[in-house]
Amino acid sequence: MDASRPTTSASDAPKRPPPLRPAPLRPQAPLAMNPPTRPGTAASQGSRASNIPKMNASTKRLSWTSIASSRRPIKYGQGKYKTIELVPQPSDDPDDPLNWPTWKKELNFGSLLLMVALTGVMKTIFVSVNAQLAEGYAVSYTAVAALTGVPLILSAVTALVSLMAARVCGKRPLYLASLLLVFIGTVWNTNAATSYGQCMAARVFQGLGWGAFDALVLGSIQDTYFEHERGLRIAIYSIIVVATTWGPPLIGGVASQNATGFSLQFMILGVFFVVAVPAITLGAPETVFDRAYTMAQTPATAASSKYKTSLPIAPRRFLSLETFYSYVVKMKPYSYSGDADVSTLLQAPRAFIAPTTVLLFVISFLPYCSLWALSASLSLIFHPMPFIHSTGSIGTLMTGPWLLGSATVAAFALISWWHTRFAPRLHMAAIAGGSLLAFIGVLTFGLHIDACMTRPENDDGTTSVYALSYLGDHVNFPAVSFVLGLLAAGTYVLDATVRPLIRASTNFTSSNMGIALRNTTDMGAGVSCWRAMFAGIFVIAVPNDVWSWDGLRSLCIGLAIAQMVIAAVIGSVWWLWDEDIRRWDGRIMRLVDLEMLKRTGSFFDTD
Repeated sequence: MDASRPTTSASDAPKRPPPLRPAPLRPQAPLAMNPPTRPGTAASQGSRASNIPKMNASTKRLSWTSIASSRRPIKYGQGKYKTIELVPQPSDDPDDPLNWPTWKKELNFGSLLLMVALTGVMKTIFVSVNAQLAEGYAVSYTAVAALTGVPLILSAVTALVSLMAARVCGKRPLYLASLLLVFIGTVWNTNAATSYGQCMAARVFQGLGWGAFDALVLGSIQDTYFEHERGLRIAIYSIIVVATTWGPPLIGGVASQNATGFSLQFMILGVFFVVAVPAITLGAPETVFDRAYTMAQTPATAASSKYKTSLPIAPRRFLSLETFYSYVVKMKPYSYSGDADVSTLLQAPRAFIAPTTVLLFVISFLPYCSLWALSASLSLIFHPMPFIHSTGSIGTLMTGPWLLGSATVAAFALISWWHTRFAPRLHMAAIAGGSLLAFIGVLTFGLHIDACMTRPENDDGTTSVYALSYLGDHVNFPAVSFVLGLLAAGTYVLDATVRPLIRASTNFTSSNMGIALRNTTDMGAGVSCWRAMFAGIFVIAVPNDVWSWDGLRSLCIGLAIAQMVIAAVIGSVWWLWDEDIRRWDGRIMRLVDLEMLKRTGSFFDTD
C-alpha cells in the first residue's frame, strides 16, 4: 500500500440519505363494482367533529347525513341485479318494506291494485245508464250527472286530506277507512234503485273512499320497491287505472238492460269485495317506515368497515300455523306515528300549488275534463229520439277511449327512459302532439254530430219528426267512438309528460332522495286531484250546454281552440323559463334556504 495516499475510514464517507423503500401495495376494491363505502363528498373530507350535524330545536328527528352515509356499507341487489346499487338504500331492519320478501311485496301490490280497479269501475258506472236513471228517478239529466260529478269532486278533497294524514298516521289506517266507505256505498247502491237521495248518499260514501286509493298507491309502490323495480309496477298501475275506468261501461251497459237495472252492476261489484276486504285487511301492511332513524341506530351500518355486495337472502319459511300467526300479529290497523306539526301537514298543500303542478294541470285539464263530460253526456245525446239507443249500444261508444287510452299509456310505459330522463324537446313535442290529438277528437265529435243533425225546416218553421229520424241514421257511431278514442289518446299523451317534468323539478329542488320521492308523489297527486275536481264540475255543467246540437257544436269548437292556445302559451313558458319554474317550486314548497338544507349532504341520503 502506498503510504503517501491518505487513508479513509467508514466514518469519513460522505453522508447520503438512505434509499427510499417502495411503499407496500395494498389491494383496492374496484370503485365501480364493490366499493367499501360511497365516495365521500367535499364536506366529508374534513375532520370528524366538523362533519357532525348540529341538532337544534327545528330538528325533529335524527337525520342520516353524508358522514353517516360515507361510513355505512353499500348494499346491492340479488341475482341479475347483483351489480346494481340499491336506491334507496335499505336499513338492516327486517320490517323495512324494502327488505320484505318478494311474496309480501307482491301481495301488497296486488291488493292495492284490486281496490284501484274497483274504484275505477265505480267512477264510470253510470256513463251508459244516465238517461234511464233520469227517467226512473224523475229528475233532470243534470241531477243524474251529479251522481258522477259529486263523487269526483269529493275524491279530490279526500285525496289531499289522505296525503296530509299519511304523514301522521301512515297509509294503512287510511286504506282501511276508505275500504269501509267504498264497501258501504256499494252495498247501499244495490238497494237505491227507487230513491235518488239514497243513490246520491251512497255515491258520496264512494267518493270519500276513492281519494286514498287515488293519491296513496303510488307512494306505497315507492315505499316498497327499489328504483330499478318500480318501472314495471308503475306501468301496470297506470294501465289498470285507465283500463278499469273506460272499459267497464261496455259491460255495464249490457248488464243494466235487464229488469234489475243499474243495481246489477253494484251486485256484481259486491262479489269482488269478498276478495278485496281480506286482501286489504291481511295483505296491505303499513309501508311508511322511518328508515333514517333505524339506519343510524344499527351498529352494523354505523361503524362497520365491511361492505356487502348484495342483500342477504332471506331464510325460506314454510307456511304453518305459527308463521301465519306471527304474520297476522304484525298486521295492526295503526302502527306508524309521525310528527303532526304545521310544517309537515302543509307539505302536500304546498306541492299542490307549486308552479310545475299548476302548469301541468292547466295544460291537460281541458282534454281530461272534455273526455269525462262528453262521456257522461252520451246518454243525453243518443238515448232520445231520433236515436233511441239502448244502454248496451251507448256503452259500446266507450270502445275507442278504452282501447286507444290504454294503448297510449302502455306505449309510453314501454319506453323505459321516458319517465326517468328529462328530454325537453321530446316532452314539448309530446305536449304538442297530445294537444293536437285532443283538438281533433273534440272538434270532430261536435262537428260530425251537428252536421248529421242539421234539420231542414218546414215553411212554418217547424221540423218534421220523420226528418229527424232520417238524419239520425247518418251519424257514424264507430266514427264517434273513434274520435272519443283520439280525445282519450291525446289526454294520456299529455298525462305522460307529468312524471318526467315533476321528476326534473324534484331532482332540482330536493336535498336528498327521500324528499324527492315524497315531493314526486305529492305533486303527481296534486295534478290528479285538480283534474278530478274540475272533471266533476264539467260533468255536472256540460249537459246544460249539449242538449241542443248547436250547443254541442259551439262547446266543442271552444274547447278545441282553447286547448291549442293554452298548449302554445304554457309550452313557450316552459321552454323559456323552465329553470325559473323549478326554482319557484322550491320556494313554494319551502325547500330552498331552509335551515336543514343549508348543511352539505348527498342527494342519495335518506330523508
